[in-house]
Amino acid sequence: RILLPRVCGRYYYMTKRAPAVIPCIVREARSMTTSVAGSGGGDKKTLLRIKLENSTCPSAGKPQQAPAGLLFHYDSIKPPSFDDDVVGENELDNLIPKDDDNLTELVTPPESNFFIPQVKLHDGDGMKRKRVLVLCTGGTLTMAPDPEKGGSLSPVQGALTEFMKKSMLELQNEKMPDVVVHEYTPLLDSSDMGPPDWSLLAKDIKANYLHFDGFVVLMGTDTMAYTATALSFMLENLGKPVIFTGSQIPLAEPHTDARQNLIMALIFAARDAPISEVTIFFHDKLIRGCRSTKVNTGELHAFDSPNLLPLATTGISIKENEHLILPPARGVLRVHTRMDTRLLTIRLVPGFDDKILRHLIRAGAESGSLRALVLQLYGTGNAPSVKEEFIECLKEATELGILVVAATQCHVGSVAMGHYATGRALERAGVVSSNDMTLEATACKIAYLMGRGDLSRDEIADLMTVSMRGEVTHTDALPPPPFSSAYQRGRRKGKYFY
Repeated sequence: RILLPRVCGRYYYMTKRAPAVIPCIVREARSMTTSVAGSGGGDKKTLLRIKLENSTCPSAGKPQQAPAGLLFHYDSIKPPSFDDDVVGENELDNLIPKDDDNLTELVTPPESNFFIPQVKLHDGDGMKRKRVLVLCTGGTLTMAPDPEKGGSLSPVQGALTEFMKKSMLELQNEKMPDVVVHEYTPLLDSSDMGPPDWSLLAKDIKANYLHFDGFVVLMGTDTMAYTATALSFMLENLGKPVIFTGSQIPLAEPHTDARQNLIMALIFAARDAPISEVTIFFHDKLIRGCRSTKVNTGELHAFDSPNLLPLATTGISIKENEHLILPPARGVLRVHTRMDTRLLTIRLVPGFDDKILRHLIRAGAESGSLRALVLQLYGTGNAPSVKEEFIECLKEATELGILVVAATQCHVGSVAMGHYATGRALERAGVVSSNDMTLEATACKIAYLMGRGDLSRDEIADLMTVSMRGEVTHTDALPPPPFSSAYQRGRRKGKYFY
C-alpha cells in the first residue's frame, strides 16, 4: 500500500506522503544495521551484504552522440487567420508555454514531489496537422554500400533527411503529420548503444515533449528491443506515443521495408486516439516495447511479442486489441535517467560447473560489481536439484545481498517455480521469479529499479512480478501449470491483468 504508489506513478495520489517518508525509514534502518555490523555483531556475509546495498551506482559513461535539445521553433508556427477575428502576435505568444521545465520533470533520485498539470499542445497556434518528431540514431535504415570499406554497409549522414524531403510524397498528404527530423552525429550501429544513449533519447524526448504530438525513434534492430524496453521504464507517466522502428533492408535499396515501417510509425504517432506507450512497429504489427524481442535476422517479421498479442495490426485497416492498451497516465511525465547495470545473465546448459558460478558470485559481492544475477533456466524455471552445491551457491548469493532472478529459456511461456520440486528448491534458496517477462524486460527492469537508489533488494524482489509498464503478467492471471486440477483452472478463468 505504501511502496506501489511511490513507484507506479498512476497511483501516486493515493498516498501523498509515502515518497517522502519511506526513503527516510530505509536510510535510518540501513544506518542502524551498519552501526551494529561495525560494532562486531555481524559476520562476513552480513558485512558484504551491507556494503553491496550501500554502494553507489557507477557512472555508465557519456553518450556517443550530441544531444538534440529543443527542436521546435516558435517562428515555424503560423497564426490562424479568420475574417472576423485575427489573433495578434503578442496574444499568440501568451498562449504558447515557454517554461517547459515546470511541465515535465527530470528525475534524479531522490525524486521530487512537485507536480504541475500539462497543457494542450495546439491551443491557439492554428495548427491543423499533428506534429511528430523523428529521432534517428542510425541503423540499417540509414545505410548504403561504402566503396572505401569493401562494399560493406555503413551509415550515411543526412541521407534520411534528404530522402524524406524529396522522395516521400506521402508526407505531403493532408492526413499525414508535420514532421521534424533530427539525425544524431555520428550515426551508430545499434550494437554500440547502451544506457548512456538510452538516457540521451529520454532527455531529448523530455525537452520536446510539450511541442510534439508523438515521437518516432529510428535505430538498428539488434538492440531495439532493449532500447524500447529501457525507455518504457525511463518515461514514467508517458502521455504521448513513442514508436521505435527500423528496417531489415536499407532505405536506399529499390525493394525495402523501411518506407512502410516509417510511414506507419508516423501514422501511429499522430493518430487522434493514440496508443500512449513506448512501442515497436515492424512490418505489420505494433507491439509493446517492454514485451518485444527480436526473433528473426533474415525475414521482415523481425520482432515478436511472445506472451502478449500485438497492440494493433495493419492490413486494409488498423485493428486494435483495445483491451490490452494501458489506461491513460496520471500526472506529468517523469524521466528517470539512471540505470544500474551491475547485473549478469547466465544461460544454463547441462553439465555446467558450479565452482565457476560460486567464484563469480563471491568476487562480484566483494568488489561491489554484481548486484543482480539473472539465470535462464530450463522449462518453467527448473534447475538440477540433485546438484546441492548449485542450490547452496544461489542461497549464498541471496545472503550476500545479490538479487537472483529465474527466467525461462523458452520463447513462449512463463516461470512457474512452485509447480515442480526443482523449482521449489530454488524458491527456498531465495530465487525470484520473472514470470513471463522477456529477457530484455527482466534485465532493464532490474537496472531501472536498482538505479532509482531508494529501493532495497527485498523491495526490488517484490516488484519483479508487479506490472509497472505492462511488462509482466500478474501471477494470478498466468495460465495454470500442466496437470493442474479443475479447481485451479476454474479459479483463474476470467481474471485479466494488464
